[in-house]
Amino acid sequence: MAEEDRYARQIDLPEIGKTGQRRLGKASVLVAGCGALGTNAAELLARAGIGRLRLVDFDRLERSNLQRQSLVRESDVGKAKAQVTAEALRAINAEITVEPQAARVTPETVEQLIAGVDLVMDGFDNLPARYLLNDACVKHGIPWVFTAVAGTFGMTMPILPGDGPCLRCIMPEPAPDEVVLTAGTAGLINTIPRAVTAIAVTHALQILLDSFTPPVRLHTLDIWQGSLSAQDVARNPDCPCCGKGVYEFLSATD
Repeated sequence: MAEEDRYARQIDLPEIGKTGQRRLGKASVLVAGCGALGTNAAELLARAGIGRLRLVDFDRLERSNLQRQSLVRESDVGKAKAQVTAEALRAINAEITVEPQAARVTPETVEQLIAGVDLVMDGFDNLPARYLLNDACVKHGIPWVFTAVAGTFGMTMPILPGDGPCLRCIMPEPAPDEVVLTAGTAGLINTIPRAVTAIAVTHALQILLDSFTPPVRLHTLDIWQGSLSAQDVARNPDCPCCGKGVYEFLSATD
């Protein structure tokens, strides 16, 4: 009864229902990065009743993070992001398991970090980390949701290894750092992480409920201009990662 009370409005949805809610309660999700994207995603997933959340971030909270990062307060500045986020999530939903890990996502650690999860949420702030995550998830057949923000702009796309395009199907090679927009180079309005994460987490719930239906779409949003588009994306049979099984970022060394 307590579970039904907590998730009553969600269970009322024909897309979820009691069976779907039980399925979400057994699901395990890795949130890779506890910044603006990761914290917003983690909060929505926790409130939705995802049974186990693994939070990975090596950094500590800075004062400049307060403008856009969910779940944190001024008193948290200087503390480990993963731990602070975990404590906030436990206060929101004590019925789920939250596992904070202060770790770097590297070619040496990424496969261990994603082991045993049903899905990975992208909370990164740079493309190299996303290419690495793409390699690992495609190699092990783990769905993940690509999400990125900069300025007033955001984009997101679900990636289902074997059933749709991967990150390298749309961006075969990393762009030079000097042409890539990031929050550090272009600034960031604090509404865009929340807006684009709402789409990303919806994709995650669909995947966990085995309710995602093709085509795969790349959603792009400019929240300042009020524009939203969805572009169908097809799998590239010549993709070096999901097409040819070459995981060059996973095998890279510093």
